[in-house]
Amino acid sequence: MFSASMKVRRASVPAALLTLVLACGAAAAAACQEGSLGAYLPGGASVSGWARDGGPQEYEGENLYTYIDGGADIYQEYGFTRVVIQDYKSAAGKSASLEIFEMSTPAAAFGMFSFKRSGSGKAVQLGFEAELESYYLNFWKGRFLVTLTGFDDARETVDGLLAIGAAVAAKLPGDGREPALVGALPADGLKPGSVKYIKGLLGLNNLYPFYTARGLSFTEAVRGLYDDGTTLLLLDYGSAGSRQEAWSELRAFLEGSERFARVGMEQTEHVLFQDGKGRFVAFGEAETRLIVGVASSATAALLIVSRAP
Repeated sequence: MFSASMKVRRASVPAALLTLVLACGAAAAAACQEGSLGAYLPGGASVSGWARDGGPQEYEGENLYTYIDGGADIYQEYGFTRVVIQDYKSAAGKSASLEIFEMSTPAAAFGMFSFKRSGSGKAVQLGFEAELESYYLNFWKGRFLVTLTGFDDARETVDGLLAIGAAVAAKLPGDGREPALVGALPADGLKPGSVKYIKGLLGLNNLYPFYTARGLSFTEAVRGLYDDGTTLLLLDYGSAGSRQEAWSELRAFLEGSERFARVGMEQTEHVLFQDGKGRFVAFGEAETRLIVGVASSATAALLIVSRAP
């Protein structure tokens, strides 16, 4: 966890700007030139009854591993750029911690938001999507992910999280478009807050463990949970040729794995396996996408795959 005694080296303004432009590349140079994320931190009288407690700390690129011990990999997989952290304290002695993560794209920010939310919290009107659960608040806006953490669930603490969050959201630029692949999930029966946008194997294996299976080098993926207990995964490979090649590799891996058993060997539109926990896993193909359905019965797994576009 972050210690207020830790120091961050700061280069002179011209050198720091040059370093940021070189690190981010020409395509992201404009974003990098916006300056310190500290500009988005509420301060002064912008949040009544709350004041900054100490100074902000910022981490960029690989330095995230200094701040997050054991949890930085998932941010890097989605596309992490930098983060600023600021603690706050209320006049009554309540505490809160604010983290503003700048991700490489709005899709990356939404992806990390979807990964962090539980789906069981309360939806609140902040940014473009926000979830409040106990004394944790997460929301995203543009390429930014915001996390606010209180240290108890007292009314004053929760109100403070919401007030600080609202002040941050008002400062942050950007729109709130979800990745287009999210809209490909069938809406009927989809559980609110269950959608997870995935950018790599680490995120996928946190949702359904394929372990080190070959054929999972997808471009992007999305997962949805449904009211009937089924799970649907859409893995997009960018082209039909890449999807076909990946599916051949993945299918061969599954057929040779001790964790998966093929169910039925006849040639059908969809291929069915059963995993080590007894769940049925159905696979289908559609243009650039590999469609995966997981359910407690073979019929349900095949049905959810057939519903995907």
